[in-house]
Amino acid sequence: MHLCLGLRPALSPTRFDEEDLAFAAQLGVTHVQIRTERLISRDSGNVLHAADLEAIVGQFDDFGLTLAVVLLPQGRDTQYWNARLGRPEREQEVEDVCETLRVIGSFGVPVVEWTWSIPDVWGSRRGSTRGGASVRQFDYATVHHVGPELPDEAVDAATMWERMLWFLRRIVPAAESAGVRLALHPHDPPTPWLRGEARIIGTIDGLKRLIEEVPSPVNGLNFCQGTIAEMGVDVLEAIRWFGERDRINHVHFRDVRGSVPRFSESFIDDGDTDMLAAMRAYRDVGYRYAMMPDHTPAIAGDTPWGHRGRAYAVGYMRALMEATHGGDGG
Repeated sequence: MHLCLGLRPALSPTRFDEEDLAFAAQLGVTHVQIRTERLISRDSGNVLHAADLEAIVGQFDDFGLTLAVVLLPQGRDTQYWNARLGRPEREQEVEDVCETLRVIGSFGVPVVEWTWSIPDVWGSRRGSTRGGASVRQFDYATVHHVGPELPDEAVDAATMWERMLWFLRRIVPAAESAGVRLALHPHDPPTPWLRGEARIIGTIDGLKRLIEEVPSPVNGLNFCQGTIAEMGVDVLEAIRWFGERDRINHVHFRDVRGSVPRFSESFIDDGDTDMLAAMRAYRDVGYRYAMMPDHTPAIAGDTPWGHRGRAYAVGYMRALMEATHGGDGG
């Protein structure tokens, strides 16, 4: 497995701050995940352009960093927004995603992360954890009654499955041809409903159905360990089930306290999951892709991006990797 950080361009859509790249390299990070909201726009064809990705990869090379994961755009009116709503525009959008997968694969990037939600990560508030560090907290009782932003954004489970599987079955052949693996992030928070949307991939059964419905080896998960913990299930058992089937293609290595309907994010060493046992479980199933911290607490004196919080999480992850199988594990 590879120690990874998610980095965002700071100077332009294709230009990263060299201090951030140096920061990652100095921590011993070897691989990087990037987002694409600023790279993919409808005004420029709604696809990722090879020249843009080439510029990014070149910067990473200068710091000994490897691009390991590309996250497709999230949120309202981004690349495949209409597909989530079942609109006619989805026919063109799915072609745009397939072209984007081809571009990503041409650079040897092994994993493409994606999401499938209308409200996305919504309904949280800020709270505090150890020492007063700021973290995300969620209480379903405060938001369960809130409806969708727009009437057509209320979607039942059967419709959600139809739309998502239609999309997935269309992009899997392109992913196979491009040599990339797909990593779908579970619904976070994993509530039964959120703003009128049935959260069909907010349970272990839903995630199992996802990979069973489309049995291609490229169809797998971004195993967000914090979200899995929020489901109130045995996290180690889930790692083993999906890992033994080689369906974990990316990992967000984080933890929480509590589970739905009420939970709070935590420091990596202060949640409910035995993180050393989790790292051993990834080793035992032969996990071989990127692993990154996510949603790190805001530490006193931190930057807006959270350099101190990320450094703490990365250091802890490195120690666990050394304790289980040595170094990067790659």
